Amino acid sequence: MEVDPAALVNSAITPDKAYSLRPNAKATMPQTRFKNIEGYDEDQVSEDEAIVYISDLPSNIQDDKHLHDLIENRLEKTSQIKPITIECHSKLGVGFMRVRSTKIKNRLVEDIKGLVLDLPGGAHLISFSDTIELVSYIVIDKTHEKNDINLPTPSEILDRWIHLYNGEKPLSCDQLNIQFPNIYRIVSTSFDDFLAAVSNSDFLINKLFAHVYVAADCSYFEDLPKSTTKEQLETAICNSIGMKTVSSLSLHIELNKETNSACIIATDKARLWTTKSFIYINDRPISKKANLTCRLLVYPILEIHNNDEIINHTIFDGHASILERSGENLVLEISNKKIYDDCLSVGVLTPKGKPKLKMEIYMAGINPEDREIDTETWYHVEMIRYKSDIMQFTADPDHPIFRYKWSAEIWLQQFQNAQSKNPSNNVKSKNQSNLSNDQIRHLLQMTVMLNTIGAIRKKVYLINDQQIKLNLDSKLKTIV
Repeated sequence: MEVDPAALVNSAITPDKAYSLRPNAKATMPQTRFKNIEGYDEDQVSEDEAIVYISDLPSNIQDDKHLHDLIENRLEKTSQIKPITIECHSKLGVGFMRVRSTKIKNRLVEDIKGLVLDLPGGAHLISFSDTIELVSYIVIDKTHEKNDINLPTPSEILDRWIHLYNGEKPLSCDQLNIQFPNIYRIVSTSFDDFLAAVSNSDFLINKLFAHVYVAADCSYFEDLPKSTTKEQLETAICNSIGMKTVSSLSLHIELNKETNSACIIATDKARLWTTKSFIYINDRPISKKANLTCRLLVYPILEIHNNDEIINHTIFDGHASILERSGENLVLEISNKKIYDDCLSVGVLTPKGKPKLKMEIYMAGINPEDREIDTETWYHVEMIRYKSDIMQFTADPDHPIFRYKWSAEIWLQQFQNAQSKNPSNNVKSKNQSNLSNDQIRHLLQMTVMLNTIGAIRKKVYLINDQQIKLNLDSKLKTIV
Protein backbone atom coordinates (compact mmCIF):
# COMPACT_ATOMS: atom_id res chain seq x y z
CA MET A 1 0.00 0.00 0.00
CA GLU A 2 1.30 3.43 -0.81
CA VAL A 3 1.25 4.67 2.75
CA ASP A 4 4.13 6.09 4.72
CA PRO A 5 4.17 3.85 7.82
CA ALA A 6 6.04 6.41 9.88
CA ALA A 7 3.51 9.05 8.96
CA LEU A 8 0.67 6.75 10.00
CA VAL A 9 2.10 5.64 13.29
CA ASN A 10 3.17 9.16 14.19
CA SER A 11 0.13 10.97 12.86
CA ALA A 12 -1.33 12.11 16.18
CA ILE A 13 -3.26 15.24 15.34
CA THR A 14 -2.65 17.07 18.58
CA PRO A 15 0.42 18.23 20.47
CA ASP A 16 0.28 14.85 22.26
CA LYS A 17 2.38 12.05 20.85
CA ALA A 18 0.85 9.17 18.88
CA TYR A 19 -0.29 6.24 21.01
CA SER A 20 0.42 2.58 20.48
CA LEU A 21 -2.27 0.22 21.68
CA ARG A 22 -0.04 -2.62 22.83
CA PRO A 23 -0.35 -4.07 26.35
CA ASN A 24 1.90 -2.47 28.96
CA ALA A 25 2.84 -4.46 32.03
CA LYS A 26 3.39 -1.26 34.02
CA ALA A 27 -0.07 0.09 33.32
CA THR A 28 -2.46 0.36 36.24
CA MET A 29 -5.49 1.37 34.18
CA PRO A 30 -8.65 -0.79 34.36
CA GLN A 31 -7.89 -3.98 32.44
CA THR A 32 -11.35 -4.39 30.99
CA ARG A 33 -11.04 -1.11 29.13
CA PHE A 34 -7.31 -0.40 28.82
CA LYS A 35 -5.53 -3.67 28.34
CA ASN A 36 -4.52 -2.57 24.83
CA ILE A 37 -3.09 0.82 25.79
CA GLU A 38 0.58 1.64 26.23
CA GLY A 39 2.96 4.44 25.46
CA TYR A 40 1.51 6.84 28.00
CA ASP A 41 3.15 8.56 30.96
CA GLU A 42 1.63 7.32 34.23
CA ASP A 43 2.35 10.66 35.88
CA GLN A 44 0.33 12.54 33.29
CA VAL A 45 -2.48 10.12 32.50
CA SER A 46 -5.44 9.59 34.78
CA GLU A 47 -6.30 5.99 35.66
CA ASP A 48 -9.86 6.68 34.53
CA GLU A 49 -8.98 7.70 30.98
CA ALA A 50 -10.45 5.60 28.18
CA ILE A 51 -10.13 4.86 24.49
CA VAL A 52 -13.00 5.27 22.03
CA TYR A 53 -12.57 3.86 18.52
CA ILE A 54 -13.76 5.77 15.45
CA SER A 55 -14.86 3.99 12.28
CA ASP A 56 -16.42 4.93 8.93
CA LEU A 57 -14.22 7.98 8.38
CA PRO A 58 -15.17 9.68 5.07
CA SER A 59 -13.25 8.36 2.06
CA ASN A 60 -13.15 11.73 0.29
CA ILE A 61 -10.99 13.45 2.93
CA GLN A 62 -7.31 12.48 2.97
CA ASP A 63 -6.17 15.17 5.43
CA ASP A 64 -5.87 13.71 8.95
CA LYS A 65 -5.56 17.15 10.56
CA HIS A 66 -8.72 18.34 8.83
CA LEU A 67 -10.61 15.25 10.04
CA HIS A 68 -9.31 15.81 13.56
CA ASP A 69 -10.57 19.39 13.56
CA LEU A 70 -13.97 18.41 12.16
CA ILE A 71 -14.51 15.74 14.82
CA GLU A 72 -13.18 17.86 17.68
CA ASN A 73 -15.25 20.92 16.78
CA ARG A 74 -18.41 18.91 16.17
CA LEU A 75 -18.10 17.01 19.45
CA GLU A 76 -17.54 20.18 21.44
CA LYS A 77 -20.42 21.95 19.72
CA THR A 78 -23.04 19.19 19.94
CA SER A 79 -22.04 17.29 23.09
CA GLN A 80 -19.69 19.59 25.03
CA ILE A 81 -17.02 16.88 24.94
CA LYS A 82 -13.35 17.73 24.32
CA PRO A 83 -11.16 14.62 23.88
CA ILE A 84 -7.58 14.62 25.15
CA THR A 85 -6.33 13.20 21.84
CA ILE A 86 -7.89 12.38 18.47
CA GLU A 87 -5.89 10.29 16.03
CA CYS A 88 -7.23 9.75 12.51
CA HIS A 89 -5.97 7.44 9.79
CA SER A 90 -7.92 8.71 6.82
CA LYS A 91 -6.27 6.31 4.37
CA LEU A 92 -7.58 3.43 6.45
CA GLY A 93 -10.93 4.93 7.39
CA VAL A 94 -10.43 4.44 11.13
CA GLY A 95 -9.07 6.22 14.20
CA PHE A 96 -9.41 6.54 17.95
CA MET A 97 -9.69 9.18 20.63
CA ARG A 98 -8.57 9.31 24.25
CA VAL A 99 -11.13 10.78 26.65
CA ARG A 100 -10.87 11.78 30.30
CA SER A 101 -13.12 9.16 31.88
CA THR A 102 -15.02 5.94 31.32
CA LYS A 103 -18.17 7.95 31.94
CA ILE A 104 -17.44 10.07 28.85
CA LYS A 105 -16.54 6.95 26.91
CA ASN A 106 -19.81 5.26 27.86
CA ARG A 107 -21.73 8.35 26.84
CA LEU A 108 -20.03 8.37 23.43
CA VAL A 109 -20.41 4.64 22.86
CA GLU A 110 -23.82 3.93 24.39
CA ASP A 111 -25.74 7.19 24.01
CA ILE A 112 -24.24 9.29 21.22
CA LYS A 113 -22.97 6.28 19.19
CA GLY A 114 -21.98 8.42 16.20
CA LEU A 115 -21.41 11.88 14.87
CA VAL A 116 -22.65 13.61 11.72
CA LEU A 117 -19.94 15.59 9.93
CA ASP A 118 -20.98 18.37 7.58
CA LEU A 119 -18.90 17.88 4.42
CA PRO A 120 -18.96 19.65 1.04
CA GLY A 121 -20.48 16.56 -0.56
CA GLY A 122 -23.16 16.21 2.12
CA ALA A 123 -23.53 14.89 5.66
CA HIS A 124 -21.45 11.87 6.70
CA LEU A 125 -21.94 9.67 9.78
CA ILE A 126 -18.96 8.31 11.71
CA SER A 127 -19.36 5.70 14.46
CA PHE A 128 -17.99 5.31 18.01
CA SER A 129 -17.31 2.01 19.81
CA ASP A 130 -15.30 0.64 22.72
CA THR A 131 -13.93 -2.22 20.60
CA ILE A 132 -13.06 -2.42 16.95
CA GLU A 133 -13.00 -5.11 14.29
CA LEU A 134 -10.56 -4.29 11.52
CA VAL A 135 -11.02 -6.15 8.24
CA SER A 136 -8.11 -6.79 5.89
CA TYR A 137 -7.72 -9.01 2.83
CA ILE A 138 -4.68 -11.13 2.02
CA VAL A 139 -4.15 -11.95 -1.66
CA ILE A 140 -1.87 -14.80 -2.73
CA ASP A 141 -0.25 -13.85 -6.03
CA LYS A 142 -0.69 -16.64 -8.58
CA THR A 143 0.04 -14.53 -11.67
CA HIS A 144 3.36 -16.17 -12.45
CA GLU A 145 2.52 -19.67 -11.25
CA LYS A 146 2.56 -22.08 -14.18
CA ASN A 147 0.88 -24.99 -12.43
CA ASP A 148 -1.85 -25.50 -9.87
CA ILE A 149 -0.65 -24.21 -6.52
CA ASN A 150 -1.23 -25.51 -3.03
CA LEU A 151 -2.76 -22.52 -1.31
CA PRO A 152 -2.13 -22.06 2.41
CA THR A 153 -4.93 -22.91 4.80
CA PRO A 154 -6.60 -20.16 6.86
CA SER A 155 -4.84 -21.50 9.98
CA GLU A 156 -1.46 -21.16 8.22
CA ILE A 157 -2.34 -17.58 7.31
CA LEU A 158 -3.23 -16.89 10.96
CA ASP A 159 0.05 -18.34 12.22
CA ARG A 160 2.02 -16.28 9.70
CA TRP A 161 0.13 -13.12 10.70
CA ILE A 162 0.92 -13.61 14.40
CA HIS A 163 4.58 -14.33 13.63
CA LEU A 164 4.96 -11.29 11.36
CA TYR A 165 3.20 -8.71 13.48
CA ASN A 166 4.01 -10.05 16.97
CA GLY A 167 0.45 -9.45 17.99
CA GLU A 168 -2.59 -11.21 19.33
CA LYS A 169 -4.48 -13.85 17.40
CA PRO A 170 -6.93 -12.28 14.92
CA LEU A 171 -10.61 -12.86 15.49
CA SER A 172 -11.02 -14.89 12.30
CA CYS A 173 -9.45 -15.81 8.98
CA ASP A 174 -11.35 -17.42 6.11
CA GLN A 175 -10.89 -18.06 2.43
CA LEU A 176 -13.10 -15.56 0.66
CA ASN A 177 -15.04 -18.11 -1.41
CA ILE A 178 -14.53 -21.00 -3.76
CA GLN A 179 -14.44 -18.75 -6.83
CA PHE A 180 -11.53 -16.73 -5.41
CA PRO A 181 -9.69 -19.21 -3.15
CA ASN A 182 -6.43 -17.20 -3.20
CA ILE A 183 -8.04 -14.33 -1.26
CA TYR A 184 -8.44 -14.46 2.53
CA ARG A 185 -10.54 -12.24 4.80
CA ILE A 186 -8.90 -11.60 8.15
CA VAL A 187 -10.52 -9.77 11.07
CA SER A 188 -8.30 -8.29 13.79
CA THR A 189 -9.24 -6.55 17.02
CA SER A 190 -5.76 -5.09 17.51
CA PHE A 191 -5.14 -1.57 16.24
CA ASP A 192 -1.38 -2.11 16.54
CA ASP A 193 -1.48 -5.22 14.34
CA PHE A 194 -3.39 -3.12 11.87
CA LEU A 195 -0.67 -0.46 11.73
CA ALA A 196 2.07 -3.10 11.65
CA ALA A 197 0.46 -4.62 8.55
CA VAL A 198 0.56 -1.20 6.88
CA SER A 199 4.33 -0.99 7.32
CA ASN A 200 4.94 -4.60 6.28
CA SER A 201 2.23 -5.54 3.82
CA ASP A 202 4.20 -8.01 1.67
CA PHE A 203 5.33 -11.42 2.88
CA LEU A 204 6.11 -14.95 1.75
CA ILE A 205 4.09 -18.00 2.77
CA ASN A 206 4.69 -21.53 1.48
CA LYS A 207 7.04 -19.97 -1.12
CA LEU A 208 4.16 -17.86 -2.45
CA PHE A 209 4.00 -14.06 -2.51
CA ALA A 210 1.22 -12.52 -0.43
CA HIS A 211 0.03 -8.94 0.01
CA VAL A 212 -2.14 -7.50 2.78
CA TYR A 213 -4.79 -4.96 1.76
CA VAL A 214 -5.35 -3.23 5.08
CA ALA A 215 -8.76 -1.80 6.00
CA ALA A 216 -10.04 -2.81 2.60
CA ASP A 217 -13.48 -3.06 1.03
CA CYS A 218 -14.47 -6.15 -0.93
CA SER A 219 -17.09 -6.14 -3.70
CA TYR A 220 -17.96 -8.19 -6.77
CA PHE A 221 -19.18 -8.08 -10.34
CA GLU A 222 -21.26 -10.91 -11.79
CA ASP A 223 -22.44 -11.84 -15.29
CA LEU A 224 -19.66 -9.88 -16.96
CA PRO A 225 -19.35 -10.02 -20.76
CA LYS A 226 -17.15 -12.95 -21.70
CA SER A 227 -14.58 -10.67 -23.33
CA THR A 228 -14.11 -8.51 -20.20
CA THR A 229 -10.49 -7.95 -19.16
CA LYS A 230 -8.87 -6.76 -15.93
CA GLU A 231 -7.67 -3.68 -17.79
CA GLN A 232 -11.25 -2.78 -18.75
CA LEU A 233 -12.41 -3.16 -15.16
CA GLU A 234 -9.54 -1.04 -13.83
CA THR A 235 -10.24 1.72 -16.35
CA ALA A 236 -13.96 1.67 -15.53
CA ILE A 237 -13.33 1.83 -11.77
CA CYS A 238 -10.79 4.66 -12.18
CA ASN A 239 -13.33 6.60 -14.25
CA SER A 240 -15.94 6.00 -11.56
CA ILE A 241 -13.78 7.41 -8.75
CA GLY A 242 -12.30 10.22 -10.85
CA MET A 243 -8.71 8.96 -11.03
CA LYS A 244 -6.54 8.49 -14.11
CA THR A 245 -4.67 5.55 -12.62
CA VAL A 246 -4.55 3.74 -9.31
CA SER A 247 -1.78 1.63 -7.83
CA SER A 248 -2.24 -2.14 -7.63
CA LEU A 249 -1.39 -1.72 -3.94
CA SER A 250 -4.62 0.24 -3.50
CA LEU A 251 -6.84 -1.65 -5.94
CA HIS A 252 -6.75 -5.39 -6.61
CA ILE A 253 -8.86 -6.95 -9.36
CA GLU A 254 -9.23 -10.72 -9.52
CA LEU A 255 -11.08 -11.95 -12.62
CA ASN A 256 -12.60 -15.43 -12.88
CA LYS A 257 -13.08 -16.08 -16.59
CA GLU A 258 -14.89 -19.37 -15.98
CA THR A 259 -17.72 -17.79 -14.01
CA ASN A 260 -17.54 -14.34 -15.64
CA SER A 261 -17.19 -12.73 -12.23
CA ALA A 262 -14.65 -10.43 -10.59
CA CYS A 263 -13.58 -9.63 -7.04
CA ILE A 264 -12.53 -6.04 -6.27
CA ILE A 265 -10.39 -5.22 -3.22
CA ALA A 266 -10.10 -1.46 -2.61
CA THR A 267 -8.15 0.42 0.05
CA ASP A 268 -6.06 3.55 0.61
CA LYS A 269 -6.42 5.90 -2.38
CA ALA A 270 -9.08 3.66 -3.92
CA ARG A 271 -11.39 3.89 -0.86
CA LEU A 272 -13.68 6.17 -2.88
CA TRP A 273 -14.84 2.99 -4.60
CA THR A 274 -16.89 2.23 -1.46
CA THR A 275 -19.18 5.14 -2.35
CA LYS A 276 -19.91 3.89 -5.90
CA SER A 277 -22.50 1.37 -6.99
CA PHE A 278 -21.79 0.63 -10.65
CA ILE A 279 -19.40 1.04 -13.59
CA TYR A 280 -19.78 1.27 -17.35
CA ILE A 281 -18.19 -1.22 -19.74
CA ASN A 282 -18.85 -0.60 -23.42
CA ASP A 283 -21.63 1.82 -22.41
CA ARG A 284 -23.35 -0.93 -20.44
CA PRO A 285 -23.95 -0.27 -16.70
CA ILE A 286 -22.78 -3.10 -14.45
CA SER A 287 -23.76 -3.03 -10.78
CA LYS A 288 -21.34 -4.02 -8.07
CA LYS A 289 -22.47 -6.50 -5.43
CA ALA A 290 -21.54 -7.03 -1.81
CA ASN A 291 -21.77 -10.82 -2.20
CA LEU A 292 -21.71 -13.34 -5.01
CA THR A 293 -24.89 -15.20 -5.89
CA CYS A 294 -24.38 -18.87 -4.98
CA ARG A 295 -25.54 -20.60 -8.16
CA LEU A 296 -25.16 -24.35 -8.34
CA LEU A 297 -25.39 -26.49 -11.47
CA VAL A 298 -26.86 -29.97 -10.90
CA TYR A 299 -26.73 -32.48 -13.77
CA PRO A 300 -27.59 -34.72 -15.60
CA ILE A 301 -31.27 -34.52 -14.66
CA LEU A 302 -33.15 -37.54 -16.04
CA GLU A 303 -36.88 -38.20 -16.30
CA ILE A 304 -36.69 -40.31 -13.17
CA HIS A 305 -35.50 -37.33 -11.12
CA ASN A 306 -37.96 -35.04 -9.35
CA ASN A 307 -37.18 -31.33 -8.88
CA ASP A 308 -38.85 -31.10 -5.47
CA GLU A 309 -37.00 -34.18 -4.27
CA ILE A 310 -33.71 -32.57 -5.31
CA ILE A 311 -34.19 -29.17 -3.65
CA ASN A 312 -35.52 -30.83 -0.50
CA HIS A 313 -32.43 -33.04 -0.21
CA THR A 314 -30.87 -32.90 3.26
CA ILE A 315 -27.57 -31.59 1.86
CA PHE A 316 -29.26 -28.24 1.12
CA ASP A 317 -30.94 -27.98 4.55
CA GLY A 318 -33.83 -25.96 3.10
CA HIS A 319 -31.57 -23.34 1.46
CA ALA A 320 -32.05 -24.35 -2.20
CA SER A 321 -34.39 -22.84 -4.77
CA ILE A 322 -34.69 -23.41 -8.52
CA LEU A 323 -33.44 -20.68 -10.84
CA GLU A 324 -33.93 -22.49 -14.13
CA ARG A 325 -34.15 -25.89 -15.81
CA SER A 326 -32.67 -26.47 -19.25
CA GLY A 327 -32.49 -29.97 -20.68
CA GLU A 328 -30.46 -32.11 -18.32
CA ASN A 329 -29.26 -29.09 -16.34
CA LEU A 330 -30.87 -27.77 -13.17
CA VAL A 331 -29.60 -24.45 -11.81
CA LEU A 332 -30.16 -23.82 -8.10
CA GLU A 333 -29.56 -20.79 -5.92
CA ILE A 334 -28.19 -21.67 -2.49
CA SER A 335 -28.91 -19.00 0.11
CA ASN A 336 -26.29 -20.22 2.60
CA LYS A 337 -22.64 -19.72 1.57
CA LYS A 338 -21.29 -22.49 3.81
CA ILE A 339 -23.76 -25.01 2.41
CA TYR A 340 -22.88 -23.86 -1.11
CA ASP A 341 -19.15 -24.34 -0.48
CA ASP A 342 -19.83 -27.76 1.05
CA CYS A 343 -21.84 -28.80 -2.03
CA LEU A 344 -19.00 -27.79 -4.34
CA SER A 345 -16.51 -29.58 -2.14
CA VAL A 346 -18.53 -32.83 -2.14
CA GLY A 347 -19.49 -32.50 -5.81
CA VAL A 348 -22.06 -35.33 -5.79
CA LEU A 349 -25.78 -35.40 -4.97
CA THR A 350 -27.32 -38.80 -4.26
CA PRO A 351 -31.14 -38.83 -4.51
CA LYS A 352 -32.62 -41.83 -2.73
CA GLY A 353 -32.78 -44.83 -5.04
CA LYS A 354 -31.97 -42.77 -8.16
CA PRO A 355 -28.86 -42.08 -10.27
CA LYS A 356 -26.26 -39.80 -8.74
CA LEU A 357 -25.99 -36.19 -9.88
CA LYS A 358 -22.97 -33.91 -10.20
CA MET A 359 -22.78 -30.48 -8.57
CA GLU A 360 -20.50 -27.68 -9.76
CA ILE A 361 -20.31 -23.91 -10.05
CA TYR A 362 -22.82 -22.61 -12.55
CA MET A 363 -21.14 -20.58 -15.27
CA ALA A 364 -23.03 -17.34 -14.74
CA GLY A 365 -25.43 -16.61 -17.53
CA ILE A 366 -24.02 -19.37 -19.75
CA ASN A 367 -25.52 -22.77 -20.48
CA PRO A 368 -22.62 -25.26 -20.65
CA GLU A 369 -24.02 -26.69 -23.90
CA ASP A 370 -23.69 -23.21 -25.43
CA ARG A 371 -19.98 -22.84 -24.68
CA GLU A 372 -17.53 -23.54 -27.47
CA ILE A 373 -14.39 -25.60 -27.24
CA ASP A 374 -11.97 -22.67 -27.29
CA THR A 375 -8.79 -21.42 -25.65
CA GLU A 376 -10.60 -20.45 -22.43
CA THR A 377 -12.62 -23.61 -21.93
CA TRP A 378 -10.16 -26.17 -23.26
CA TYR A 379 -7.09 -25.61 -25.45
CA HIS A 380 -5.05 -23.30 -23.20
CA VAL A 381 -6.46 -24.38 -19.85
CA GLU A 382 -7.75 -27.95 -19.58
CA MET A 383 -6.43 -29.88 -22.58
CA ILE A 384 -2.79 -29.52 -21.57
CA ARG A 385 -3.51 -31.22 -18.22
CA TYR A 386 -4.15 -34.56 -19.93
CA LYS A 387 -2.22 -37.17 -21.84
CA SER A 388 -3.28 -37.76 -25.45
CA ASP A 389 -5.35 -40.82 -24.57
CA ILE A 390 -9.15 -40.90 -24.81
CA MET A 391 -9.42 -43.80 -22.35
CA GLN A 392 -9.02 -41.46 -19.37
CA PHE A 393 -12.35 -39.80 -20.33
CA THR A 394 -14.48 -42.90 -20.89
CA ALA A 395 -15.23 -43.37 -17.19
CA ASP A 396 -16.68 -39.85 -16.99
CA PRO A 397 -19.48 -39.48 -19.57
CA ASP A 398 -20.44 -36.11 -18.07
CA HIS A 399 -17.03 -34.51 -18.55
CA PRO A 400 -17.48 -30.95 -19.93
CA ILE A 401 -15.56 -31.78 -23.11
CA PHE A 402 -18.51 -33.93 -24.20
CA ARG A 403 -20.93 -31.02 -23.64
CA TYR A 404 -19.18 -28.08 -25.31
CA LYS A 405 -19.97 -26.96 -28.85
CA TRP A 406 -17.49 -27.76 -31.60
CA SER A 407 -15.79 -24.95 -33.51
CA ALA A 408 -13.84 -26.19 -36.51
CA GLU A 409 -12.37 -22.73 -37.08
CA ILE A 410 -10.89 -22.48 -33.57
CA TRP A 411 -9.56 -26.05 -33.72
CA LEU A 412 -7.95 -25.44 -37.11
CA GLN A 413 -6.24 -22.29 -35.82
CA GLN A 414 -4.81 -24.24 -32.89
CA PHE A 415 -3.60 -27.01 -35.19
CA GLN A 416 -1.96 -24.53 -37.58
CA ASN A 417 -0.22 -22.86 -34.64
CA ALA A 418 1.19 -26.23 -33.60
CA GLN A 419 2.40 -26.94 -37.16
CA SER A 420 4.10 -23.60 -37.69
CA LYS A 421 7.89 -23.67 -37.84
CA ASN A 422 8.03 -19.91 -37.39
CA PRO A 423 8.30 -19.19 -33.62
CA SER A 424 6.59 -15.82 -34.05
CA ASN A 425 3.51 -17.56 -35.49
CA ASN A 426 3.48 -20.34 -32.93
CA VAL A 427 1.24 -18.83 -30.26
CA LYS A 428 1.20 -20.85 -27.03
CA SER A 429 -0.30 -20.18 -23.65
CA LYS A 430 2.11 -20.08 -20.72
CA ASN A 431 0.80 -23.53 -19.70
CA GLN A 432 1.56 -24.95 -23.16
CA SER A 433 5.15 -23.73 -23.10
CA ASN A 434 6.38 -27.03 -21.63
CA LEU A 435 4.80 -29.07 -24.44
CA SER A 436 6.30 -29.77 -27.83
CA ASN A 437 4.34 -29.04 -31.01
CA ASP A 438 4.05 -32.79 -31.56
CA GLN A 439 2.47 -33.27 -28.12
CA ILE A 440 0.01 -30.44 -28.77
CA ARG A 441 -0.99 -31.93 -32.15
CA HIS A 442 -1.71 -35.28 -30.50
CA LEU A 443 -3.87 -33.55 -27.88
CA LEU A 444 -5.75 -31.73 -30.64
CA GLN A 445 -6.38 -35.01 -32.45
CA MET A 446 -7.65 -36.48 -29.17
CA THR A 447 -10.02 -33.49 -28.87
CA VAL A 448 -11.59 -34.36 -32.26
CA MET A 449 -12.21 -37.93 -31.11
CA LEU A 450 -13.70 -36.79 -27.80
CA ASN A 451 -16.08 -34.42 -29.59
CA THR A 452 -17.11 -37.25 -31.92
CA ILE A 453 -17.88 -39.48 -28.94
CA GLY A 454 -19.93 -36.67 -27.41
CA ALA A 455 -21.92 -36.23 -30.63
CA ILE A 456 -22.66 -39.95 -30.79
CA ARG A 457 -23.81 -40.01 -27.18
CA LYS A 458 -26.07 -36.97 -27.68
CA LYS A 459 -27.17 -38.29 -31.10
CA VAL A 460 -26.78 -34.82 -32.52
CA TYR A 461 -24.05 -32.60 -34.00
CA LEU A 462 -23.80 -29.04 -35.28
CA ILE A 463 -22.82 -27.65 -38.67
CA ASN A 464 -22.82 -23.86 -39.00
CA ASP A 465 -25.00 -23.62 -35.87
CA GLN A 466 -27.52 -25.97 -37.45
CA GLN A 467 -28.42 -29.03 -35.43
CA ILE A 468 -28.24 -32.34 -37.30
CA LYS A 469 -29.75 -35.42 -35.70
CA LEU A 470 -27.95 -38.74 -35.96
CA ASN A 471 -30.13 -41.69 -36.94
CA LEU A 472 -28.11 -44.44 -35.34
CA ASP A 473 -28.95 -48.10 -35.65
CA SER A 474 -29.78 -49.28 -32.15
CA LYS A 475 -27.97 -52.53 -32.90
CA LEU A 476 -24.71 -50.73 -33.53
CA LYS A 477 -22.26 -50.41 -30.66
CA THR A 478 -19.62 -47.77 -30.17
CA ILE A 479 -16.35 -49.36 -29.14
CA VAL A 480 -13.73 -47.14 -27.53
